[in-house]
Amino acid sequence: MAVLPIASWFLVRRTRELPPVVAANGGTPPKSWDLLREPTFRRLMLVNWFLSSCWDVHTFVVPVLGFERGISASVIGSILGAFAVAAALIRMLMPFVAAHLQEWRVLAIAMLITAVLFTAYPFTRSALAMGVCSVLLGFTLGTVQPMIMLHQITPEARHGEALGLRLMAINASSVLMPMLFGSAGALIGIAGVFWVTGALVGAGSRAAWLLKDSLTDAGGRRPKKR
Repeated sequence: MAVLPIASWFLVRRTRELPPVVAANGGTPPKSWDLLREPTFRRLMLVNWFLSSCWDVHTFVVPVLGFERGISASVIGSILGAFAVAAALIRMLMPFVAAHLQEWRVLAIAMLITAVLFTAYPFTRSALAMGVCSVLLGFTLGTVQPMIMLHQITPEARHGEALGLRLMAINASSVLMPMLFGSAGALIGIAGVFWVTGALVGAGSRAAWLLKDSLTDAGGRRPKKR
């Protein structure tokens, strides 16, 4: 673990930073919360929250589901590890995916697939079946996390504010959602948590679909139809 940050420093030490973007002078300085007034930004933040919640649901609920199935702790850890490995592997292929598919399409399809997997998860009875669902879910969620392209819908001088709001929302969700999952699981059962989350993500895929007219490429142009 100690070698990783040292290796990262060695690889980036020759990287040249781009000159900072200076906002236009004059007028009232914009506030970060003003970004939330933009419908497209709110929609993208909602999609991001849905996907982050799915990640938290899987990490928090799968151990409980595995315990109910009588699966050992080491095997449950392997199931979660398979999810992480799948997410890492698919991100290595992201340049190929991004070159052939538009972001909004990937988001919408991934949310629908996630909804299907969350529906099927509670019906798995063996560690192997849970592992297969975990790997498929890792591939699905791994594709969309790098696709949350806030810089495409925010002014260049406000990218830092947009990323800060996104990070704040993710951290708040990671704290609050497990408590909500635990309370919901006590009322409707672990399977119910999966199904409710799947239904919400499936319904939320419409928000991702509506982003097709808003997401642009890095140069500020509309994405070309392929």
